[in-house]
Amino acid sequence: MVGNRNPVYSDMVIVQDGHPYATIVVAQNPSSKVLKAAEDLQDMIKRISGATLPISDDRLTGVGNRILVGESRETIDMGFLQPHGYPDNERVILWRDGEKLVLMGNDDEVFTGTQFAVTMLLERLGCGWYGIDELWQVIPKKDNLCVGYLHIDHTPAFSSRRNWVLRTNRELSLRWYLGGSEKEIEHAYWRLFPREIYFEQHPQWYCLIDGVRNPFIEWWQMCYSNPEVVQQTIEKIDRFIIDNPTYTQATLSANDGFFEGFCECEECRKMGTPGETMVRFVNQVAEGLEKSHPDKHLMIFIYFPTYDPPRTKMPLHKNVMLMFCKESCMFHSVDTGPDCGYHIRYQYEFGHTFYELPWLENAKKWMDMTDCKNVSIWEWYCPAAALPVWKDIPWVQGDVATRNQRCFKELGAQYIYYDQGPVDAYNDTQSSYPLRWPLWYVVAKGMWDMHITASEIIMEACKKLFEEAADLMFSYYSCLADINESCDAKAIAWHMPEPYEFYTPEAISRVDRIVNLGESILPQVSKTVRLRMENQFSLWRKANEVIQETKPGDK
Repeated sequence: MVGNRNPVYSDMVIVQDGHPYATIVVAQNPSSKVLKAAEDLQDMIKRISGATLPISDDRLTGVGNRILVGESRETIDMGFLQPHGYPDNERVILWRDGEKLVLMGNDDEVFTGTQFAVTMLLERLGCGWYGIDELWQVIPKKDNLCVGYLHIDHTPAFSSRRNWVLRTNRELSLRWYLGGSEKEIEHAYWRLFPREIYFEQHPQWYCLIDGVRNPFIEWWQMCYSNPEVVQQTIEKIDRFIIDNPTYTQATLSANDGFFEGFCECEECRKMGTPGETMVRFVNQVAEGLEKSHPDKHLMIFIYFPTYDPPRTKMPLHKNVMLMFCKESCMFHSVDTGPDCGYHIRYQYEFGHTFYELPWLENAKKWMDMTDCKNVSIWEWYCPAAALPVWKDIPWVQGDVATRNQRCFKELGAQYIYYDQGPVDAYNDTQSSYPLRWPLWYVVAKGMWDMHITASEIIMEACKKLFEEAADLMFSYYSCLADINESCDAKAIAWHMPEPYEFYTPEAISRVDRIVNLGESILPQVSKTVRLRMENQFSLWRKANEVIQETKPGDK
């Protein structure tokens, strides 16, 4: 039996045979964000099809297919109101009803929901953005564009999606759905109390080390038991929040370093371990700010000296945010292991200490001992930061990345911060996108929509970037991801193993076979696809040379 194959919901035509078949409609006085999104849609449709869709305001109640960008009289008549509410209602709506398509989102404060709605539509029309160079941006050429059934009301998986891509490549970051609520994510006291400014007049504010007040050491902290430091911190954070009203979080995290810089004065010793010290300190500051800023979070890192949870129950103030820095290996999902980090279970020493619990168990214990209600994650994606040789070597986490995101969500994480390039200090720069997009792009998309896996994200990208060679290139990235998940070399956070420990001879042979096959079909693909494939294969050939040079005895 063939069955009924007649369409029950016909397509809405946008462009037909290179001619416009729809109008973009905005309100009479649209916001700058809505107008920019509408103009972006108009420009991209023209680049795809050659057709220029007119932009009209809602005073002109024309007939025909209409793309309604942002709130207008027509969307209100349809029952669609622009979402509002910062920072708790970041939503994007793509909704087709007959001859009308609604594209809108929350644009309050720093939100860019309407732009995200336009990008979601453009992706469905075949566009894709994987880097800052034109070669890594896919704008298909089509004479006909249409939309079928489309009912999407989306809330991003994580409330804040911020990294160096957002800081340095704004336009690309909007295509990657980065943004969300603003957070201050940093070590605090080198900024709040610069030692060059305050130490001479207030030496008692700073750490006592070997009987001397001395913040002029590599790792230094404040005297966290000093009531003046508490009060000064309250006043400085109050001013920061007033001056930065869109920030939903300020940092109170200890300065960078290990244990050496924590104050040794009698009162600080009474506060307990570094982790216990920071809990006591941040609770006092939170109490001092609660009346004036009841909806703002104060963040501390659970990181190196503060890794160990309190030894006794120490409830956190309701406004305190714990950011768990993922001090475990980079190769396996945190809920499965093995964890090739440096807790005592694996007898691997890093620095000067062991951790008694693996990362995930430790995070859960922290939450239990503090009754923590606010959780976030710091993840390191800067493989060349500590070992610059990695700047030329691919690292693809694949489904480990999106599995970790789901695990972080189950832990209660409201957001994840990925510490990654492009930034010169990490040896991943603006030229690193062709090498790093399978790492950076995947987690950006995963933070936006947690229902998809890295494999699905990469496969969709391969179809757009490599067309008829999509399956082969997907096998290339999948092979790199499998090598990652199969690696048991000792590594933690941004400290990667030596490249030859990761890319073993067997692993290199696997990749080489795929690359050799890919190079054999280059004459059969289009010019643009060939350029992309050649770029990826040349990056692998260069990486292979670097890997060989790192082998002991081969230098």
